[in-house]
Amino acid sequence: EALGYTNEIRPFLNKRLRPVDILHGVSFASAASGYDELTANLSHVLPVSKQLEYFREYKMRLRQLIGARKAENIIKNAVAVMSMGTNDFLQNYYLEPIRPKQYTLEEYQNYLASCMSDDVKTMHSLGITRLVVVGVPPLGCMPLVKTLMNQETCVEKYNNFSSSFNSKLQFKLEVARTTLGMKIGYVDAYGIFEDAVNNSKKYGFIEASKGCCGTGTIEYGDTCRGMSTCADASKYVFWDAVHPTERMYEIIAGQAIDSLRKQLMA
Repeated sequence: EALGYTNEIRPFLNKRLRPVDILHGVSFASAASGYDELTANLSHVLPVSKQLEYFREYKMRLRQLIGARKAENIIKNAVAVMSMGTNDFLQNYYLEPIRPKQYTLEEYQNYLASCMSDDVKTMHSLGITRLVVVGVPPLGCMPLVKTLMNQETCVEKYNNFSSSFNSKLQFKLEVARTTLGMKIGYVDAYGIFEDAVNNSKKYGFIEASKGCCGTGTIEYGDTCRGMSTCADASKYVFWDAVHPTERMYEIIAGQAIDSLRKQLMA
């Protein structure tokens, strides 16, 4: 909406995808995916490699619709968005035994950053010149993590590795800017979240420590079904024990667009 496109961005796999959707942009995203292909496999969702395969198919459909030259121009001027990483840690490294046997935490961070870098190179080879990457939020501030660690305040250990991982991402993105000549914007989800949690009244929030659904401490996603919810979700930072509310997403989007204007339009 902030960009002036009030319709939803439709999934590429939507059976009712219209030509106008193909012209305005589509989503290849798959909830619970990650930079690590194993993360997607564990959740039975689409890995980035498959999403990029669908992007190739999208390019073909775009060419058929408006011709090769116009199609390339649309893709050249498009903004691609990548937002993932949380599930690589919460639903993979910290739950499953496979990656911890192969990598220390820092080695796994480096592995994920390299996976992201490879994805960016592939996107560039497919004609993408403008990219936005969203960093991971402070995972230690999620109600679920605080509950599991039996802490009332944000868990510093989890926040520290979130921050260090974001630094590794930004380093790889700077390399891509230099070597590939891409315009790349970075959205500091960590800083935005941290400020909202620590200065909740500034944003009109009254609850920053637990989610709106159920107890707000352990339920997330499907486990919220049938649960009672808070009276006004817009006063909460978190919708469930992991995900932000619509109001919080709105704040992230607003600040993201401000930073992207400076980073991509310069």
